[in-house]
Amino acid sequence: MIFRPIIPIWLMTILAVMILLCKRKGIFAFLRQIIIVALLFAINLRPMIPEEPVTAEKKVMDARVLFVIDNTLSMAAEDYNGKDRRIDGVKEDCRYIIEELEGARFGVITFYNNASLITPFTDNSEHVINSINAMTLPQELYARGSSLNTPKKLMLATLKQEQEKYGSKFIVFFVSDGEITDESRLGSYKEISEYIDGGAVLGYGTDKGGKMYSYSLYDDTPELVMDDSGYDYKPAISKIDEKNLKEIAEDMGVSYVHMTETDEIDPVLKEIMENLDTTLTEDEEEELFTAKDIYIYFTIPLLLMLAWEAVLTFRKK
Repeated sequence: MIFRPIIPIWLMTILAVMILLCKRKGIFAFLRQIIIVALLFAINLRPMIPEEPVTAEKKVMDARVLFVIDNTLSMAAEDYNGKDRRIDGVKEDCRYIIEELEGARFGVITFYNNASLITPFTDNSEHVINSINAMTLPQELYARGSSLNTPKKLMLATLKQEQEKYGSKFIVFFVSDGEITDESRLGSYKEISEYIDGGAVLGYGTDKGGKMYSYSLYDDTPELVMDDSGYDYKPAISKIDEKNLKEIAEDMGVSYVHMTETDEIDPVLKEIMENLDTTLTEDEEEELFTAKDIYIYFTIPLLLMLAWEAVLTFRKK
């Protein structure tokens, strides 16, 4: 039998002693009190009976998937699927991709003023999803303009290092709205193509564009980002630049997909899956030990005892 206490045993012991110290008048009343405390103690222990172990095969995919995510202020523009922030669409779409490519190892690079490898390659997909969901956009005060050249050096270094170590297939999803606002010129991504076997450039935003909100330094109040570049002080509008995104896709030798709904990525995922090896081998099998809770059986007599106490208390009145 296995015990997994709901609250620490030492704490439950103290509570039980305190209840019993409040001794009730009459031997039968005190016996009922002891039985109720004993049942509560047994329930808290959460006794469990081990069951036969269940063997679960672990899905293993011979691939490393790298997400390169634009985390600049323009990704706050509210024109994904008509009304949502681009970054919220990115988070949902990345989660979908990770679930569809179960068994691969995933890594995440984000970029705004600088590029950062926020998640080294891991097969812990839940951790990767949590890391992406935890991304926050920079405050307007710290945004220095967008450059699509920012992540290239880190991408190349990461892919080279992993390729030398493991030599597996590499998939890259480059995620951005394509905007360049720091007056830089888009550099070539052709060198990246030497190290990847597939993927896509995912574009977010619309030609009409969307307004952006940035959070205040002092509280959680969203503030509308304003365009102060001219005499007419008005809300800033961010628009997708598909020309830049298509150029990056062409350099990398992958597809370009304008993301308006999550299922837009399905054809790319289907092609990736057809070109990758997915195996289920005995070496990767995991034994899952399960146990059946039996504390529920103590709740029935406890409820009966409490009902009995309620009836006796009512009669005394």
